Amino acid sequence: MSSHTSSGKGDRDASANQVIIGIDFGTTFSGVAYTYSNKIDRMEIITSWDSDLHSNSDEEKAPTAISYGPQNELVWGYAIPSEKEQLKWFKLLLLDSEDLPDDIRDSNKLKEARLYLEKHNKTAEEAISVFLRHLWNHSIQRITETIGRNMMNYSSFHVVMTLPAIWPSYAQNRMREAARAAGILGKRIAGETQLTFVSEPEAAALATLEEMEDRFDVKAGDTFVVADCGGGTSDLISYQCTSTNPLIIKECVKGTGGLCGAVFVDEAFSELLKSKFPKKKWEAMEAISRYRLLHDEWETGIKQQFDMNRASRGWSINMPWECMTAKERRGSAASTPKLEITGKEVKGVFDPIIEKITNLIDGQIIAVKKKTGANPKVYVVMVGGFGRCRYLFQMVKDNFGDDIEILQSRGAAPWTAICRGAVIHAATMQGLGKLSVQIRTRIARASYGVCLRPVWDASKHLWSDKEWDDISQLHRAKNQMFWLLREGDDTSAKEPIIETVVHHYDTSETTVTKLCSVKWETAIVVPSLPLYTNPLGKIYHKLNYEYHMTCAGESVDFAIYHNGKRQGSKNVSIDYSTD
Repeated sequence: MSSHTSSGKGDRDASANQVIIGIDFGTTFSGVAYTYSNKIDRMEIITSWDSDLHSNSDEEKAPTAISYGPQNELVWGYAIPSEKEQLKWFKLLLLDSEDLPDDIRDSNKLKEARLYLEKHNKTAEEAISVFLRHLWNHSIQRITETIGRNMMNYSSFHVVMTLPAIWPSYAQNRMREAARAAGILGKRIAGETQLTFVSEPEAAALATLEEMEDRFDVKAGDTFVVADCGGGTSDLISYQCTSTNPLIIKECVKGTGGLCGAVFVDEAFSELLKSKFPKKKWEAMEAISRYRLLHDEWETGIKQQFDMNRASRGWSINMPWECMTAKERRGSAASTPKLEITGKEVKGVFDPIIEKITNLIDGQIIAVKKKTGANPKVYVVMVGGFGRCRYLFQMVKDNFGDDIEILQSRGAAPWTAICRGAVIHAATMQGLGKLSVQIRTRIARASYGVCLRPVWDASKHLWSDKEWDDISQLHRAKNQMFWLLREGDDTSAKEPIIETVVHHYDTSETTVTKLCSVKWETAIVVPSLPLYTNPLGKIYHKLNYEYHMTCAGESVDFAIYHNGKRQGSKNVSIDYSTD
């Protein structure tokens, strides 16, 4: 990618002047990774967050939280003071209520989120877009400080956003609109920003499987089940190794997932804590005290410390000041009332969610063995924020024994895997940099097709679909679905699926046309199209164009090609509605 343009300014070719930005918009925490000028091996993570507490500023991810003030002013992430009411969990509100399980739909956290939005007269889409705007602006500021204003202004942007694999297809369109409202797709000197999507588990897999390349015990035929255990969802994806040098993999079976992330463990602990208090004392507790109990005692204490070795011990938590009687307040520090929480109770908080995760892993392993018809060596790779949990690792390992390797990295790597993988995904799509892992085939998540009107064939079509076409003077079959791809099929990660389409124009037709669920709005100069004559001697124009469909994980890219030229995204828009 080092060829020079003819400008004489020494500029590298346009694809090298590019900033790739991966956005992991999570239920509880969000992260951003980036690279520029094709330096995939020099990827960086956004930090230096505005923070109410200095110790949080260099964390690799920021809380997915916002807080509105009385004049509609807004603070977000770490900058929200701990005592201030804030909106969390709002990512899940992007889904229609009927697409959430009953226990999630009715959870206290989602009820609190809905009430907060109602109180401030905001919609979930508005909250998501305003959070993304602040996350984006902060990231752009930090990237500019690193690579310089000139590089930023004259480099194209390729943004990759991640989505849970289990989300319905309409969520992608809603996220695209939220990104647009957040200014991510705003006009730039360097041209239009490209926005694509990838599933969270695939992004996590790309970021973690490269570490497997140099392992002597990894052989062709081995399989990897990547379990991305995050805040809201746990998503799984499975790959089979087809080559070790370089590491080439193919998606083995359709991925699975569920709403069984860390937030549900947090909510279960909150309910346990609430049960320890008399009702009046819990209701009397100030918001800051409740926050400190959940953050200091649970989030940074019990939750991180708990494992199988500590399941037999207990924890003592001091009763908040406002929940004590006057006599208790006058007592010594040693006599301060305490709440006792047993290891058995903490185990009961974790286990229901961990059981759901182990069931998902078990289902993937069974499906892999059924698909391959063999008993391959299986590695289960734990990633995501909750994927770092020691107790989760121990329980998964205990559940599957020594026959399956359970791998869990330490530090920030599992936590940042998704945003890093999003960047690698974009580079893979463009063939940039030296990539350690190549995904050759994927499994289709749904069936995709286009509605055509082919020449009627008695051996293929129903008589009821037969209709006469005055222009071509032929019988055609109406409303025929041509399936480009069916659910469960193997798809190439690089080669587009192409279907050629012919549209006939009467010489009196208008010059703007709407094609199926893909809308192409552009000026067609009908008189300039090729002329044909039907059997009655009537002259008509013929427009030839192609549908190109490229599958990249959860993202399906549709494009229309006319005269060998791809029509830009300003001209092509996709309707992902499921009506």
